[in-house]
Amino acid sequence: MRAAILSGMSARLLPLGLALLLVACSPPAKSGTATQAQTTQSTSTTSPKSSARPRASTPAGGLPTIARADLPPEGQRTLRLIVSGGPSSSSRDGVVFGNRERLLPIKPSGTYHEYTVPTPGASDRGARRIVCGPPLRSAAGCYYTADHYASFKKIAP
Repeated sequence: MRAAILSGMSARLLPLGLALLLVACSPPAKSGTATQAQTTQSTSTTSPKSSARPRASTPAGGLPTIARADLPPEGQRTLRLIVSGGPSSSSRDGVVFGNRERLLPIKPSGTYHEYTVPTPGASDRGARRIVCGPPLRSAAGCYYTADHYASFKKIAP
């Protein structure tokens, strides 16, 4: 009798055990990957109706690029100030950017410098920056971020 009860219990628990085993052995879901890819994709193109958003393209194996003309007006002004040597819009302009996010090409410490792109209506510096590396006073090594270093676009020379 006891063997019959145990046999009946194991028959009912076997499917549950198999289900738990399958869940435990499955590879972890890549949470956020699709959302991040969708966000990156949606911010890198401009729909015909929304000409205010910068357009970008992605060169093979590199960061997306953005034309100077597609920077926001404040970004275009900031870039002109960088190239002409100032004056800057923020006391923090020109400070060393550490590239801790490692999204820009890896260069020696002190290579990159950041500049504020003013955000209309913001009570602080906002999230927009232009980060430049050598050559100094040139737009050739500059990158634009609209999301406080979460992503970058290389400014086309």
